[in-house]
Amino acid sequence: MPDEPLFPVVDVSEWEIVNLETSGAEAKFWLEDPDTEQHWLFKSVTIKDGHVHGEDWAEKAGSHLGRLLGIPCAQIKMAVRGGEKGSIVANLAPARYQMQPGQVVLESCSAPGYMHRKGRDHPGHSLENIRDALRRDMPPPGCELPFNASAFDVFAGYVVFDAWIANQDRHDNNWSVLTPITAVDGPRLLSGSYDHASSLAFGEPDSRRQTLMSEPGGVARWCARGRASRFEGRPKLAEAADRALRLASSEARDFWLEQLRQVTDTDVGSVLNRVPRMSEAARMFAAKLLELNQKGVLDACA
Repeated sequence: MPDEPLFPVVDVSEWEIVNLETSGAEAKFWLEDPDTEQHWLFKSVTIKDGHVHGEDWAEKAGSHLGRLLGIPCAQIKMAVRGGEKGSIVANLAPARYQMQPGQVVLESCSAPGYMHRKGRDHPGHSLENIRDALRRDMPPPGCELPFNASAFDVFAGYVVFDAWIANQDRHDNNWSVLTPITAVDGPRLLSGSYDHASSLAFGEPDSRRQTLMSEPGGVARWCARGRASRFEGRPKLAEAADRALRLASSEARDFWLEQLRQVTDTDVGSVLNRVPRMSEAARMFAAKLLELNQKGVLDACA
């Protein structure tokens, strides 16, 4: 079978800016597709000291890797705007719904000990508080699991997913609930997963990737340092996954672990090999990272 083509890159230079996005450190803005009138968030890549980071390809790869697990993810397209590289993210809110970030959710329910902070410490941003805050909510739109899942059962899947792709950035504005504009518009729902840019070693230069891959156990040491650094206590990623699954239902625990267990190297390759802008070193490092983290999460949750 011939190799599948690369995912396309969309030129959004002529798309109209319809709103600015104020959350996060980077400049981001909402664009309108002139053909469909759908709104997409444009996010440019970071260039620091001449090094181009890979947020765009990490976002794209992450969205497809998430679907291998059955995670409801935001739709991502690689993009360019006026020569600037980036990605576009589809709006996750259905008609007559709006996104309410985790910060607002936790503040509105007076989560014990919670305080929004941008630094190293994140008091009260804990899996226990998130579970309690989501207790009355429903799973994301279109999320069909083979059991009667709660919103937190799905969120636990997000934490497993983060541990697999080495996403250390699940802060309190990187998860949301979808709230209806009026009560008659429907129930409150967990949002699909989004903002996976800080994953798959997106910021490492190729020279560093190559050095780690050439050293015995180099990639394993890199993976072992991964932490869920935006949660209270900064647990290791695999430990956070185990904790989330212990707080979820037994059906959710069994489901997400089996989903992860069934992912093959071929599945991963079918995603990574189609992502534009990834160097060969980035592709090889990501594949090894995913292989090691898959085993690490399954071992931690055994």
